[in-house]
Amino acid sequence: MAGKIVTLLTDFGTEDGYVGAMKGVLLSGDSNLQVVDISHQIRPFDVRQAAFALFNYYRYFPKGTVHVVVVDPGVGTERSGLVLRTADYFFVGPDNGVFSFIYENEVFKGFRIEEEKINPTATPTFHGRDIFVPVALKLLAGESLENFTVPAARFESFYEKYHSSAPNQLHLKVIHIDHFGNLVLNFTQQDWEQLGRPEGVKIRLKRGFLYGIQRTFGEARKGQILALWDSSGFLQISQNQGNAARMLDMKIGDELVVEI
Repeated sequence: MAGKIVTLLTDFGTEDGYVGAMKGVLLSGDSNLQVVDISHQIRPFDVRQAAFALFNYYRYFPKGTVHVVVVDPGVGTERSGLVLRTADYFFVGPDNGVFSFIYENEVFKGFRIEEEKINPTATPTFHGRDIFVPVALKLLAGESLENFTVPAARFESFYEKYHSSAPNQLHLKVIHIDHFGNLVLNFTQQDWEQLGRPEGVKIRLKRGFLYGIQRTFGEARKGQILALWDSSGFLQISQNQGNAARMLDMKIGDELVVEI
């Protein structure tokens, strides 16, 4: 049987000791925990990057893992802290959109953390240490959620579904740009399947068109722009051995039109 696992995803960096403080609280609560650092290099305050990173890794961990995400520009304000419970995992973090892809892809129950029941003297600037990792410890210890949360039904999410302006025209948005400059769009293989796997896909760019969806990068020449499915099932625009975002001068929120 796997041991107890907590993952940490933050924008804290590693030079100031903030991550160390969170780990200290975790290991003081249970010295046998396995604490896994996913990344502490999320761009400061970039909730969208954190949400996409979480979506890329969470399902590959053993059942029972608690995923803690602390990218929290609204710390100490009226924003709530959340616990999400799925069939296999718990997620702990702020209600600011960091769980947007979980809402879209998992069956879950959501709970708002009653912070005064976790730590009545919590600092208003470091809920990662004072609220979220203590909640993770309670979850791993099997404590009832009723003791420190209340059920919740509405959550902050930035995710937008694609929309159609005509029967054969889809409007997609760039929802993420990864380390390689790949443009990730709000259109998935599941969406494509529901449309009947249309052939003759044509993607309108600022200058010209892309035709078809390729299987992998190497199907294009070096430097060529192509469309393909990423490893998490999203449609992305890439440049083989290059940076599509820079090449196409595109950013998060930009729109693309796909003709089918």
